[in-house]
Amino acid sequence: MPRNTTLLHGIIVTLLFALIPTLATADNPIQSQPTSVSFESVKPSSCTTLKPSKPSLEQPNILFILLDNIGKDWFRCYGSQENVTPNIDRLARTGVKFRNFYVTPVCSTTRVGLLTGRYPYRTGWHTHHDPAIYGGGYFDWNREISIARILKNAGYQTFISGKWQINDLFDPAQKDALAKHGFDEYCIFPEGKKEHPAHKKRYWDPYIIENGKRLETTGQYGPEIFTAKLIEFMTRQKEESDKPFFAYYPAILTHLSIGPTPDNKTTNGRELSDRELFVGMAQYADTLVGRMVSALDNLGLRDNTIVIVATDNGTDDGSYHGYENLAGRVNGRYAEIGSTMKPNDDGYYPLTEWGINMPLIVNCPQHIPGGRDSDDLIDMTDILPTIADFGQAKLPKSVKFDGRSFAPQLRNSSHDKPWRTWCLSQYCEVRVVRNQRFKLFSSGQFYDLSVDPREQNDLQRSVELRNDQATKAAHRNLQKILDDLPANAKLPWEFRSISARQIQAAKQ
Repeated sequence: MPRNTTLLHGIIVTLLFALIPTLATADNPIQSQPTSVSFESVKPSSCTTLKPSKPSLEQPNILFILLDNIGKDWFRCYGSQENVTPNIDRLARTGVKFRNFYVTPVCSTTRVGLLTGRYPYRTGWHTHHDPAIYGGGYFDWNREISIARILKNAGYQTFISGKWQINDLFDPAQKDALAKHGFDEYCIFPEGKKEHPAHKKRYWDPYIIENGKRLETTGQYGPEIFTAKLIEFMTRQKEESDKPFFAYYPAILTHLSIGPTPDNKTTNGRELSDRELFVGMAQYADTLVGRMVSALDNLGLRDNTIVIVATDNGTDDGSYHGYENLAGRVNGRYAEIGSTMKPNDDGYYPLTEWGINMPLIVNCPQHIPGGRDSDDLIDMTDILPTIADFGQAKLPKSVKFDGRSFAPQLRNSSHDKPWRTWCLSQYCEVRVVRNQRFKLFSSGQFYDLSVDPREQNDLQRSVELRNDQATKAAHRNLQKILDDLPANAKLPWEFRSISARQIQAAKQ
């Protein structure tokens, strides 16, 4: 039954349930059935099949778009001088744009944090790892509970279209990983070991698996396929289902290597520069975001669909691959990023603001007052509880979640309480915490971001830290936060990746 025809049915059901207590007698022992199933008994160490709860008519659809390897330096709405994001900028103008959204500086650690609502030191994913390439372990459904499983239990139909590299789907033990993580349907680029035909085949003629079967993709562009499949899913939900949906779109754009898109594949024989190719990729990522939002409009689903746009880490400047500078321009200069593929001299990926303070835009006409910018501190672990809050999904009490729902901030445009007093990022052994003004690394660096957003002036041995009371108090408070954090959980995989070996070498 289509969802938009269920209102009268819902009213009738509600009236019948209201009459049940008066009808239940010794001669007519009607027993009311629970409308939801508690998730509290589920342990992270058990893979349990749960009966979905009855969906509420007020549950919004959720479309979560996660762009790959692109930071604020390419988003016009965040001050970039590049003009490549008109569709995303429109979502920012009519929604809520967060200025302080912390992730980790590399792919897999951010994605696990987003999916689980837990910090890297708790999941063990504090170093980059591609299970599909290196093996040795994976994102384990027996150990972690994903947002897809939580929403599925709350009555959502769940779908993923895009990149998934935190399981090896060619390993027989993991072939059903996406279903076990809670996705009803999927269309993904799985990645694969170097000798496998899936290896790095994400753009033209991509290697794509849809619900267990490989697609024929000759002559096609991967991002186009993923977008079309997501729109097909939303269309089917509109026409055939009375359930709300959760659609997760982990984009493959703009991950390197660079190459042409359908918009610039033909250039009349002129060879495009590295930067022109990357500009085209960024523009095409924005085009596809616009296409998905337009589909929601055309289906009549826009008002009741929460659209979230975020990125997993900062722009890779291309230096590790030998490309010309791919950083975006802000305030007349190229952002000082460094390659996300190469650890710096301290053995970790860039934990600078360019590497971890990423775009986050949330837009939903029916549920979220728009036209706002927010300085609230948000980090990747807050996404899961916020989505669960809007989806009326219960979180298991047996799991330690680090995030907190910022749904109240989204619903209420006039809130005046600070949301978080600090947020956190981590890579390998190095952690960083910040408040609204100051930022402290566990390796000692200390910055006043209010006057030094480029992190050029380390205050750890400064006159300000010795003499200024506000600076001293901030340093003391942030240091206590770092000191009180637990030790890193054991890695859930073997230390095999190239990046891991680079980090080990940098430490020696």
